[in-house]
Amino acid sequence: MPHVVRAAEPSRPRRPGCEPHLRPHVLRELPVIRSSSLTRRAPAVLAAIALTAAGLVAGSPASAAPDHDKVVSAVPSTASPDIVDGTVFAIHDAGTKIIAAGSFTTVQNRNSDVDITRNYVLAFDKATGAVDTAFVPVVDNEVNAVVAGPTAGTVYLAGKFNTVNGVTRRKLALVNVATGATVTSFAGPAFNGLVDDVALVGDRLLVGGIFTTAGNANPRGGLASLNATTGALDSYLTTTLTENHNYDGVSGSKAGVGAEKLALSPDGTQLVVIGNFKKADGVLHDQIVRLDLGATAATVADWNTSRYTPRCSWKAFDSYMRDVAFAPDGSYFVVVTTGGQYSGSLCDTAARWEAAATGDAQQPTWVNYSGGDTFLSVGISEQAVYVGGHLRWLNNTYGGDSAQAGAIGRASIAALDPRNGLPLSWNPGRHPRGYGVAEMLVTPQGIWLGSDQSWIGNFQYRRERIAFFPLTGGKAPHPTTTAGLPGTVYQAGVPVPTNVLYRVNAAGPAVASTDNGPDWSADTADAPSPYHNTGSSAASYGVVPNLDGTVPAGTPAALYNTERWDGTGAPEMQWDFPVPAGTEVTVRLYLANRYAGTGTPGKRVFDVTLDGTLVLNDLDLAVTPGHDTGTMRAFTIVSDGNVDIDFGHVVENPLVNAIEIVKTGPPPAGTGDEVQARSYDGATTVGAATPVANPDDTDWSEAKGAFWVGGTLFYGMGGALQRRTFDGTTFGTPSLVDPYHDAYWDTVETDSGPAGQTYAGVTSNFYPEIANVTGMLYTNGRLYYTLSGQNGLFWRWFTPDSGAVGADKFTVAGVTGFADTGSIFLAGGTLYRVSRSTGALASTAWAGGVPTGAFTTVSGPAVDGVNWRAKAVFVGP
Repeated sequence: MPHVVRAAEPSRPRRPGCEPHLRPHVLRELPVIRSSSLTRRAPAVLAAIALTAAGLVAGSPASAAPDHDKVVSAVPSTASPDIVDGTVFAIHDAGTKIIAAGSFTTVQNRNSDVDITRNYVLAFDKATGAVDTAFVPVVDNEVNAVVAGPTAGTVYLAGKFNTVNGVTRRKLALVNVATGATVTSFAGPAFNGLVDDVALVGDRLLVGGIFTTAGNANPRGGLASLNATTGALDSYLTTTLTENHNYDGVSGSKAGVGAEKLALSPDGTQLVVIGNFKKADGVLHDQIVRLDLGATAATVADWNTSRYTPRCSWKAFDSYMRDVAFAPDGSYFVVVTTGGQYSGSLCDTAARWEAAATGDAQQPTWVNYSGGDTFLSVGISEQAVYVGGHLRWLNNTYGGDSAQAGAIGRASIAALDPRNGLPLSWNPGRHPRGYGVAEMLVTPQGIWLGSDQSWIGNFQYRRERIAFFPLTGGKAPHPTTTAGLPGTVYQAGVPVPTNVLYRVNAAGPAVASTDNGPDWSADTADAPSPYHNTGSSAASYGVVPNLDGTVPAGTPAALYNTERWDGTGAPEMQWDFPVPAGTEVTVRLYLANRYAGTGTPGKRVFDVTLDGTLVLNDLDLAVTPGHDTGTMRAFTIVSDGNVDIDFGHVVENPLVNAIEIVKTGPPPAGTGDEVQARSYDGATTVGAATPVANPDDTDWSEAKGAFWVGGTLFYGMGGALQRRTFDGTTFGTPSLVDPYHDAYWDTVETDSGPAGQTYAGVTSNFYPEIANVTGMLYTNGRLYYTLSGQNGLFWRWFTPDSGAVGADKFTVAGVTGFADTGSIFLAGGTLYRVSRSTGALASTAWAGGVPTGAFTTVSGPAVDGVNWRAKAVFVGP
């Protein structure tokens, strides 16, 4: 895929003694019982993404939704200092300055080697990156979260500390943004364990962490609520989180029980809590619970899922939850995890959940698997779900510390398509990965990252532990608009002109043609031919030993492997084919006596009547051409609007192996690579075909389905997806869709896994299927497709921005009858399907991502003379 041009930037040598601080996961999971024995758990990432979107942060200049119209630039801003040790766990946009917090102690201004002491929290000028000399709060331990305070010019600090500016403030304090001075009017209760995250909702501060009391005599199980101005404990939020997720009293890593992250919905009515717990108020809510924030109390919502119940790396992690964030419009939230690669689990994943859903057994809308690498942080804009961690790949469902089919290289950071979770083209990367990106904060101006490492790109842009990607210079994702009807339908790879109207493999599966004509359509139990009546039966045999001279050259011998026979005379077997009145056609009947019990003369004798005229009288195939020999009988008639073929009993049972109906006369000229367009109202009115220029002589006869989205035509060819612009008249230059390889990153070693492992991905497992694809369409982040000879309708996630195809293949449940499909396209609430065997177009209603009824033929050679066959049929501009 095209990759961002990376501008060169001078780099400084690494300072001696300033190697990246690596925080192994196991250290995050040690037990936390009392404040005197606290050890650091999972890094807390600011939930201010949702708070800012909600406009609930008092006095915050960044209180508006991000309102992004593009994905942020791939080149980081220079307006940030260098934090030379520790990890940045939290970032807050305070208007003209940025406040960062974490486990660090030292910072330098950009292009300076002068150390500036800043223990656990610092501020710098947002425009220049210069360290703020006035904001110097003295905090005695790590800070996990920073959010805007109840009045302008104040911020809350939350974490592991016990004093701020020499004043006792156990785990929570309010300080002045200008000076860092403690706001003495706010004095929260003394929590007996660390505070991981806080969220300001109106005049209340919601608190989450690893504590069992808030003050000496106030039991609270990991959640509490305070007066936002005074810090006084209240009874609004008293939900109690209990029980270790993994540790069962005997085995497993043991960590403190409680909340790790809080995500507040933009409208302030929902709070999603993740962390190390199994129950909320005594009811099973394993690692995640959603709360309804009412006027007088917060209560456990009617929402639950068991997807976070499986244990992941249980000897190393108790909880594997790492971060959660709401979308700016509040319609969904995304949870990211660590935990290792375990089939069927949500370990090491990013997963989208719909906010309006209610009830038990909830399932994620989409899941993106890293294949064994940790996600640590998530931030969401209108255009992208940004994720960070120490990732190597995404879309890596089948990977386990290695790239497998569909894997797309992404070093530490990525932007995902909100519709499906697939990686967008944005790929600045961050190497070395170290512990990972622990914080992501989306603001109206861009996105901030906090981490434990020094570089963006492959040692390209030195941005020590904090970096900002501005919206300016970014790129809007590829449009996802599709064309509708009434409109224009295009047929690319119009078949070499043929006079064949129908081909049916009686009682058998679809058989590919060998003469560039239409395939022989199936007539199976699952997909019976619509052209015969009921009452007949099917039989199958091995390969026919002989074909006589009546069988046209190139006829597939496989047609004689099955037969449809009629065991009863009431009614007799009948086939009826619509053919416009006045059309002269040749009817070809393919016949063979294969049943051993009728292998001698006189054992099977039957009649055939064509449009009321007896054309085969007392036919005995054991006599001519003889047993186990395929033959053909042809008759020329002028249709009266319907070709009727009736089989009549004489002795035993009549049979037929295949039927072909062909117009007489020479076919028109053509190569099979033509493209044509025709207007269509979506119902009964079809315009005449007009040619579309094919100036580069694309071999459209080799195409395997196509769809048009946002100005780009995607199509299968040569065992891969291709893409090119198309405006209805002119095709752009074709290019291979290959997001699985990136010239910049494919040669960079990951410093993990076996020696020599790089960030190179692996081509999608969809690509081997393309040779058998017969139709494709795109809608709502999904690529639907049909496969030759298969009755099902299949789909994968797809994003037109990067061209990524989901590694997971899904089958639309309960949908069959697509074995004869030549192309599919969608327009609004209607799905259209082209029959490969007849060229007819049929439609059915479409809702909720599935067809909802039976197909009805709306156009075709036998209806209005229009042949819809082509290698790719799509609605376009």
